[in-house]
Amino acid sequence: MINLQRLSRFAGNLAARGPIYAQIAYSIDSAAPLGGEANWNFWTKQSPVGLRFARSYPLKSTREKYLTSMLKADHASGIEAHYDVSNDFYALFLDKKYRFYTCAEFQNGEDTLEKAQERKAEHIRSLLDLEGDEKILELGCGWGSMLKFLRDRGHRGHLKGVTLSKEQLSYVKDTLGLDASLSDFVTDPFEGAPYDRIYSIGAIEHVKPDELEGLYQKIYDALRPGGLSVHQFFSLELEPYPSAMVASQLFFPGSLLVMHDVHVKAAEKAGFTVRRDSIHDYRPTLRAWYERLTGKQEEALKLVDLRTYNRYMIFFPVSWLFFQLEEAKLHRIVLEKPVS
Repeated sequence: MINLQRLSRFAGNLAARGPIYAQIAYSIDSAAPLGGEANWNFWTKQSPVGLRFARSYPLKSTREKYLTSMLKADHASGIEAHYDVSNDFYALFLDKKYRFYTCAEFQNGEDTLEKAQERKAEHIRSLLDLEGDEKILELGCGWGSMLKFLRDRGHRGHLKGVTLSKEQLSYVKDTLGLDASLSDFVTDPFEGAPYDRIYSIGAIEHVKPDELEGLYQKIYDALRPGGLSVHQFFSLELEPYPSAMVASQLFFPGSLLVMHDVHVKAAEKAGFTVRRDSIHDYRPTLRAWYERLTGKQEEALKLVDLRTYNRYMIFFPVSWLFFQLEEAKLHRIVLEKPVS
C-alpha cells in the first residue's frame, strides 16, 4: 500500500534538500527494518552517473544557507540526538571490552573488531608519548573507552573526561568509576588545567567552523609547556559545503565538518607545532558495526524504535560511501606546545 504522507515528505525533501537527503529520510521511514547485504549494496554501490547528479543538489548556495542555519543549534542537542539513544543499543555493535565508537585500526581481514580497536587505542597511547604520571584530559570521552584503556595499561596520573551525553556520562561514572563531567568543551572552561596531555577521539569533527580557532587556542592555553595534544577526527577534503553535509543533518543535526587545512592552520595559529598528521581508513570499522547490528536486529528493536534502528542501518553504509568517495578522510594529528 502506498503511503501518501511518506511520498509527500519525499517530494518536499527532494525539492528543498536534494536527492541524497530525500532518499535517506524516505528509507528511515520504512515500515520494515532494514539490514543485510541488499541494504548495504544499495547505499555503497551507487552508479557514478547518479552520484554525480545527486551530489550537485541542492545547489551550493542553498547548501551553505541551510547548513549555516543548522549551526545555530546548541552543541548538546545534536550530540544527544545521536548518542542518547540507549547504552545497551550501542553495546550490540561496538567492541565488547571498551565500546569505542570511533575508527579502529584494522590490518587485515582476520582482525576482530576488538583487536582492531585495541590496536587503535595502543597507537593513540604511543602518540601521547606517556611516562605514566601525566595529568590527562579527554575531550568528548564517549563511554570512557580510551580512559579505561589508559587505566588498564597502568597509567598513574589523573584521568579526566568530558561529554555532552547524559547516557555516556552515567556509564563512565557509574559503571567504569572514572572521573567525567557533563561539559561542553567548546564553551566551558577546562576545569583542572593545566594538563600534560589533552586528546580527543572522534570529537573535534562536531566543532563548528567558526569555533575551531578558539578551541585550538583554548587547548593550547590549557597545556603545560612541552605538552602534547593528540586528536583523531575526520575532516573534509574536497569542498566546504558538500551535499553529504546536508544529508548528515539527519544523523548529527547541527554539525558541519571543516576542511582539513583549516584545522592545521588554526592549530598553528594557536602556537602549536604539528609533529604528525597521518591518514587512516574508517571503512572496515563501519562495515564491522553494520554486520554486528544487522545480526542483532531482534534485540535492537526491543531497545529502540524502528526509525532509530533504520537510521543506523543507513548511517553506516552511507558513511562508508562518504569515505570511499574521499569527501573526507580520517586523520590522527599530534600537536606540541613549545617549551618556551
